[in-house]
Amino acid sequence: MSEKQQKWRNLNKEFRKWRRINTWIDRVILSVLLALIVFTGSGLIDGFVFLEEGVKGVEYHSFSRLRRINPDVEAWITVDGTHIDHPVVRSADNFDYLDKGFDGKFYAGGTLFMDMNDESFEDPYCMIHGHHMAAGAMFGDLDRFLDGDFFERNSSGVLLTPEYDYDIEVFAAGVYNAYDRNIYRAGRTFMYEYVKENAVNIRERGLHDHVLALSTCMDDMTDNRAVVFCDLVNRRKHR
Repeated sequence: MSEKQQKWRNLNKEFRKWRRINTWIDRVILSVLLALIVFTGSGLIDGFVFLEEGVKGVEYHSFSRLRRINPDVEAWITVDGTHIDHPVVRSADNFDYLDKGFDGKFYAGGTLFMDMNDESFEDPYCMIHGHHMAAGAMFGDLDRFLDGDFFERNSSGVLLTPEYDYDIEVFAAGVYNAYDRNIYRAGRTFMYEYVKENAVNIRERGLHDHVLALSTCMDDMTDNRAVVFCDLVNRRKHR
């Protein structure tokens, strides 16, 4: 083989190597872009926040404006230390918002929704469901409360409704089966001793009238659910 042929052969090998590298880079970029497209939906939903100054430092959410977008809205929930900062809806069943965004359009992350059997957050025990999405979207951060250090550092949040606002005090987190009737059942009262015996993390709590459970699926593709239990305290009229 001549020197010139060897040179061209080497150049061709180098070209093929860099073409493979560029193809790999293109695939990585495409994957990132697709992920951004999927998860931007949660950011768009967060865009329905309406602010008003002077409400004790808490973001004010205008339910009159939210209901013009979606009349099913029941609340807005924010959990400190997480990405949870979303509207909450209620429908006639627990399937309607599994793949529908707050604006009524298709969204794989769905929308946070009250259990269909709950009447209001004034019930002794009620539940909000949401998908476990990547990057902390929707209820993707709930399972972080299963970590002891995270649980100890994070325990607060706010639930806003058209009638009342509440402070959220997280007191327990655990893994429960989706068919566990002590956790998931119609007309239920809160089974504190059962939760206490089976919780992964728990802290002392006072006597409170309203318990809110936040539920999401686990990554193991089973019927297991990560559930975070909160007391709703310091009820005051929504402004």
